[in-house]
Amino acid sequence: MPNVKFLRQLLIAADDIMHFLVAVILLVCAGLIMAQTIPVLLHPDKISLLHVLNDVLLVLIVMELMWPIVRFLKREAFSLNPFLYIGIISSVRRILLIEAEHSMAAGALAGGAAWANLWPVLVELGANVLIIVLLALALRLLANSNASVAT
Repeated sequence: MPNVKFLRQLLIAADDIMHFLVAVILLVCAGLIMAQTIPVLLHPDKISLLHVLNDVLLVLIVMELMWPIVRFLKREAFSLNPFLYIGIISSVRRILLIEAEHSMAAGALAGGAAWANLWPVLVELGANVLIIVLLALALRLLANSNASVAT
């Protein structure tokens, strides 16, 4: 019968290697996004700057995804905070893009948008704002519960 302790250590080592590879791939993805974004800054206009902002926020999201992996590899306790930050950043990113797209479309119409075109945009903006508020409250509750556990 194989040694169970050896097999367990082998599985733990394989798990660590996989987590490390995922972290490296996330880092490479973030670097490639930034490398693709930086040349756009040489010829700035409204549309390209919106793409830069979108890409930079995407890099922030990818980097926040690395924190749970780093914590796992350091054998630290799991934390929800990075995922809450990702949700907040994603919602802010979406709000900025919706507003930019709507502003450009409204400018192209040269008379403002009709209510039929406007209300879905407002609903989506409101939903994203609600998500940000709820995630911020969740962060606050987690901070308060962690503070009460520490004392």
